Amino acid sequence: MSFSITLFSVVLVAAVCAAAFQQQPSRRYHHAHKYRRHPSTALFYAAKDECIAANKKYLSRRLGLTKDQIQRLQTDGLPNILTLEDGVLEERVDWLKKRLKLKNKSQIRKIVQHQPHVLAKLSSNLAQKIDYLQTRLRLNDDSLRKMFLEAPHLIPCSTENMEETLNWLQTRLRLDDRQLTKLICRAPYTLGCSVSENLEPTLDWIQRRLHTLDEFTISRVVQKMPRILHLSIEANLEPKFDWLQHQFNLDDDELGKMVQRSPTFLGLSIDTWEVKLDWIERRLDLTDQDLSKFILKAPSILNCNIKANLDLTLDFYIDALGNEREAVRLVTKNPSLLAYSLEKRLKPRLEETRDAGILIDAGCLRRIGQYTDDYWKMALSFVRDHKELGIIALP
Repeated sequence: MSFSITLFSVVLVAAVCAAAFQQQPSRRYHHAHKYRRHPSTALFYAAKDECIAANKKYLSRRLGLTKDQIQRLQTDGLPNILTLEDGVLEERVDWLKKRLKLKNKSQIRKIVQHQPHVLAKLSSNLAQKIDYLQTRLRLNDDSLRKMFLEAPHLIPCSTENMEETLNWLQTRLRLDDRQLTKLICRAPYTLGCSVSENLEPTLDWIQRRLHTLDEFTISRVVQKMPRILHLSIEANLEPKFDWLQHQFNLDDDELGKMVQRSPTFLGLSIDTWEVKLDWIERRLDLTDQDLSKFILKAPSILNCNIKANLDLTLDFYIDALGNEREAVRLVTKNPSLLAYSLEKRLKPRLEETRDAGILIDAGCLRRIGQYTDDYWKMALSFVRDHKELGIIALP
């Protein structure tokens, strides 16, 4: 009896398992069903692929982006402009082009490449932001366009953050509206810096390090080179100040005066300074002490390129005087003569001097370089007006 019950149970369990197995889809069917798209899903992906193809075509043919540039837009991880509906991308680019009065493909391409996610989620905030900056800084259309082309990363910055930065700069540096606008136009990326994390700590450190300069002078330094507020203290400013003091044996007062005269050279690397100093020392046959005095008189020379500026300018004085030793002596006594523009100042003035029949000597060349535009015109007019008196030297 028990054997019959056990046998019946086994048969019953086998029957149930067989029925369950028949109701389960095959493994092959299961996988096929898993990856099969619903008709509506397939249509969605097809439409999306068409949009991507159309936007790639627009970016390539109309804006001149390469395949690699377009691919980087697609893998940026930010909102993707390639998936915008057909015509939307072109409409948004046209709006940006008109609002910023962009003139050519390269200008549009620069913004698209740097801030593609902005075009993917274009909002009314962008229009308000552009209007705010143009009104707050009293920018004309050319200045506004130049600002965003130089610093396209300002586009996603909030108006509130930019307003905080502008107010801080104006208050801390005691700037009037014109000075503030000039500073921002020189370094528009300043608007993207955090006041509490970047600008304020850096300015505080500069004031402590250049403690011999008053607040007004520090403000002038920043106005000449706003980028100084963006430089790292530990990796940039501190090692450069230490190097300058060691190299030229400067005390704090002399360091402050050097930075005050020409802060822009701080944007260059120490390696670049060393190459230029080696050239000056060798070309002018200076001792280390003479080199220090030379640079302290005109630190702006460190901004000059050797081949494009220093070498050609020294040759100009040599050719004008016809005597290399005399030209080197002239430049050594007046280091700033090497920093003037050949094309905009030295060559045109030398030609005017010759046309006026003025004697070309070391004194004349010094005046050619150092006279302001107004004083140069006045001196030249004086010689021309008194030519009958036999005056052949600039006053």
